[in-house]
Amino acid sequence: MNRRDLGLGLSTLFFMACSAVDTEPEQAFPREEFVEMQARVPPRACTSDLNCTTGCQCTRGFCHPDLFSPPTPQSVCDAPPPQRTCSSQADCVAGCDCISNVCKDGGFSPPANCLLAPPDAFEGDDDHQIASSYLGTPQLNHTFHRVADVDWILVATPANQVMTVDAYNLRPSTLGNFPMIRIEIYKYDYATHTLGALLGSTQSTICNDLIPSCWVFRATANVTAGSVYAVAVIDLRADPLNDYDLSGPSYDLKMY
Repeated sequence: MNRRDLGLGLSTLFFMACSAVDTEPEQAFPREEFVEMQARVPPRACTSDLNCTTGCQCTRGFCHPDLFSPPTPQSVCDAPPPQRTCSSQADCVAGCDCISNVCKDGGFSPPANCLLAPPDAFEGDDDHQIASSYLGTPQLNHTFHRVADVDWILVATPANQVMTVDAYNLRPSTLGNFPMIRIEIYKYDYATHTLGALLGSTQSTICNDLIPSCWVFRATANVTAGSVYAVAVIDLRADPLNDYDLSGPSYDLKMY
């Protein structure tokens, strides 16, 4: 689908008034584990020595100094490696090849950054002018393929109501980074592709209890019939390790 075009028309994009969406599955991570992962600066997670930089080795799932001299400081082992590991071409960004389990530049110009994780199926949606369209059913398996990624979604509303946007089913990356999210809802002028007023936002989960139903980022806004709105889902993590992860933290998105 051409993401610059809402395609089938406003009336087919969003069925908030007539279609129910299943609630999020009761699966999530304990809050104390989530908070701890965000608050501390852990050693770099790894699955093999290829996930660690020079002078470091993968020991019990984390990068630590190897046993050779001169000794390597732990701070060095917390840094990303000079290569990105892969098991197939799908693990590498466009322009890079998976060779001997490492993403390597394919020789095209300009050279590709082979350290970055590949985008998900909704990319490119890093800008409201190339946003994906919400078609009335949940968008599954969104990922933050690099730190500070922003996912934009356009939605057309058929009725005057309070629209709710949920980012749910929060899942960590392969190296253990959890999603930390901000949702913003904007009025949108589709004819000129320009953002209007910010109508609603959040960067907190809906509750703090240690139950799966709490692990939802939810924003609401008053919307009007026959209008278009732009939703931004923003990666708030400052941890740069995700740029070199096998896959980014992920979430599912629904509007109703």
